[in-house]
Amino acid sequence: MILMIQRITSALLVLVALTSCEVPVEVDLPHTERLVVDGFIGPEVDQTELRVLRTLPPLARVDVSRMIVPDASATIEWNGTTYPLVRNIDSATFSLPPESATWNDGTARLVVTGLGKTATAATRIPKRPVIHSTRVVDSTSDSGVPVTYIHVDIEADTGTVVWVSDNYTTFNGITRPMSSYGFKDVVKGNGTSPRTRYSFIAFGIESFAVPDSITISLHSADPVYDRFLRSPFGGGEGLFGFSGVNPYFNLSGDGIGLFIGASSTKVGVKLR
Repeated sequence: MILMIQRITSALLVLVALTSCEVPVEVDLPHTERLVVDGFIGPEVDQTELRVLRTLPPLARVDVSRMIVPDASATIEWNGTTYPLVRNIDSATFSLPPESATWNDGTARLVVTGLGKTATAATRIPKRPVIHSTRVVDSTSDSGVPVTYIHVDIEADTGTVVWVSDNYTTFNGITRPMSSYGFKDVVKGNGTSPRTRYSFIAFGIESFAVPDSITISLHSADPVYDRFLRSPFGGGEGLFGFSGVNPYFNLSGDGIGLFIGASSTKVGVKLR
């Protein structure tokens, strides 16, 4: 017993000695401040704002108020006309020009300045996608649960990224738009056709929760969005990838982030 106490006492003394030898070391991690831009633009897109922030140093406490760019300004050029963006009261976002709700089949060019830095991006707003038809099919899932599927037959610009969202939500989340699964697909064409017909299952709804009708929105985005989704961690919810590998961004100059042209079409579907 005495020997055990002696061993414990010796171990404690060694631990104290090692602790007293600790020397605080300050690590100076490199940081290049950049502008951070995020936004979609085009007809019927759900987002009507452009977010402009700045990066923070590594290990800094994440606080949006510290990421504000106090002297930020932004303009968008479309068809030879430059539109200054109006800063919102939250200071982190700018309202997109009302005219952009009618823009399609062209290129929008963005310039953002602030902190003595400039970031630019160009994005193509595709032609509006067309929903040629919808088809409601009652079936059974792999687990034996009755499911109602909505098939859509669309036409969209070849190479664009398409996805679907809806206006119907249940409290237990059993209505599942494919977009909530992370579903986004690329319209692959045959030959050199600028437009392509494409069919896919937009929704699967457990039959006991099916409403009488639903409104679905079909979105078609600039092909560069596919590069972001397929880049490291591009499909995730975070901004930065593992091991410091960033997703693909289409901002140039002193900025990172995405400025993506997209267009949308809505249609009502009767289910019952």
